[in-house]
Amino acid sequence: MRELSGKVAVVTGAASGIGNAVARRLAKEGMKLVLADIDAAALSSAVEMLRSQGADATGVPTDVSKLEEVEALSDRAHQAYGKVHVLHNNAGVLGPLAVPVWETTEKDWQWMMGVNFWSVVHGIRVFVPRMLEHGEEGHVVNTASSAGIAHSSTIYNVTKHAVVALSEYLYFNLQQAGGRIGVTCLCPGVLATNLPANSGRVRPEALRNPAEPSEQERRRQASFAENLARGRPPELAADMVVEAIRESRFWVMTDHDWDERFRSRFESIMERRNPEPQTPMANR
Repeated sequence: MRELSGKVAVVTGAASGIGNAVARRLAKEGMKLVLADIDAAALSSAVEMLRSQGADATGVPTDVSKLEEVEALSDRAHQAYGKVHVLHNNAGVLGPLAVPVWETTEKDWQWMMGVNFWSVVHGIRVFVPRMLEHGEEGHVVNTASSAGIAHSSTIYNVTKHAVVALSEYLYFNLQQAGGRIGVTCLCPGVLATNLPANSGRVRPEALRNPAEPSEQERRRQASFAENLARGRPPELAADMVVEAIRESRFWVMTDHDWDERFRSRFESIMERRNPEPQTPMANR
C-alpha cells in the first residue's frame, strides 16, 4: 500500500504509547484518522493535539474488548469518512508479572484476553469485511510483542503469542483473498511507554481482583516500569509501521535484543528439548 495521503486509518489504544505515536506518524503522511481508546479524557487530548497540527482526526471512546463497541467504532469511522484503509489493532494491557498460572484469577484472564486478544479478533471481524468490500488497497497492523515469540512466562506473553498466531492466520487468508490487504505483526521490544501504570488505571472495576497484589508483584511491576522508561522511543515503532505498510511487510521487530531468545526457543523446539527459563525483561 504505497499511497497513504487522503486514506483513512483507525488506531486503537491511540491515546498514548505506540498507538499515539503511530497516529501522529500517519497524520504526517496525510491520512485521516479515527482514534479509539478506553480513556476518554486522554483520547480527547490526543485528538486535540493532532487537530492543532492540522490533522483530520476523530476520537471514539471505545472498550475494544466488547464487540458491540468495536462495531460502533466501525460505524462511526465509516459515517465520518466512508471507507477505512488501515486498521491498527494496538490496544493492550499488562497484567500480573509474578503470579504462577495456577494463582491467576478468572478476572485476570477475562481482562487480558479481552483487551489483548479478543479486541484483535473483533477488529478483524468487524473491519476487514468492509475493507474487502470497497476493494481498495489496505493494511491491518496487529500489535503483538517480542514476548509473543519468545518463551511464555506470564499471561501477557500468552495473549501476545495468540496475537502472533492470529496475525499469521489473517495473513494467509488475505493472500488467498487476492492480496490487496496486507498484514503486519508488530512485535516491539522495550519501548518507553506507560503500559504498567495505564493498565492498572483503566482496568474495569468489575474485573479487578479483591486482594491487593503481593509485595513481590509490586516490586516486579516497579522494575518493569523502570525498564520501560529506559526503552527506545515509541516513535521508532511508528516509523517502522509506516514502512511496513508501504512495503507490505509482515514482521516488524523494533530491535535485535530478543533474537537470542527467539533462537533459544526455536532451537529447543527443533531439538525436542524442554523449555529453558529466561531472565525476565520488559516486554513492550
